[in-house]
Amino acid sequence: MKRFFIDKIENMRDIGGYNASENKKVKENLLIRSNVPINLGNEEINILKQMNLRTIIDLRSDDEIKNKPSVFMKNQEFYFNHIEINGKGNLPKEKNAVLDSYIEMLEGKEQIKSFFNILNEAKTGIIYYCNAGKDRTGVVTALILSLLGVDRDEIVQDYLASGVFLKDMLQSYSKGQKDLFNIINPRSETMYGLLDYIDKKYSNIEGYLHDCGLSKEILNSIKNRYTIIVE
Repeated sequence: MKRFFIDKIENMRDIGGYNASENKKVKENLLIRSNVPINLGNEEINILKQMNLRTIIDLRSDDEIKNKPSVFMKNQEFYFNHIEINGKGNLPKEKNAVLDSYIEMLEGKEQIKSFFNILNEAKTGIIYYCNAGKDRTGVVTALILSLLGVDRDEIVQDYLASGVFLKDMLQSYSKGQKDLFNIINPRSETMYGLLDYIDKKYSNIEGYLHDCGLSKEILNSIKNRYTIIVE
């Protein structure tokens, strides 16, 4: 798992490198998940430009963007997109409600459709993020990796990594309140529950994405674009 600029941002990382279906791997340096980038300087921005990571997808609400604008928002050398994922970053009241909040994100199908259309149409690599890069970003990452054929155990491990990289921030935010920490800290059963929900309601990830209005041709195009055959 390749992380970026760990002295400037806690949870920016490549989702490439995982084994996918049909003797393929997810391509590296094309899909970067992150928490909101606010502290990147010119050096880091130039590295991202050189890597052609220029398509940006901000998954947050209008108020979140206004209160904490990312470094990309007004940079004309990046292609900024705003897709507000359902939930608006609202905190669930208890740990068992986290899965319900993720299902709410899934059921915002127009937003999910827009996100995957950008994956299909972007001319550059993509950086996508929410505030912490673990919940809304975690959900769409799980959808991407599922479509590409990544094993669900690896999808869950990718999700749990946010809890490792954000540990200090999560502990500071919860201020020693165990119940609050258990809500905001990623748990494996939450992501397994989300993947099970997709399988039970839609048969599989492609069934879900078809229900979002994405054609088989678009899904195949995304698979081909973001995977590579392992020699």
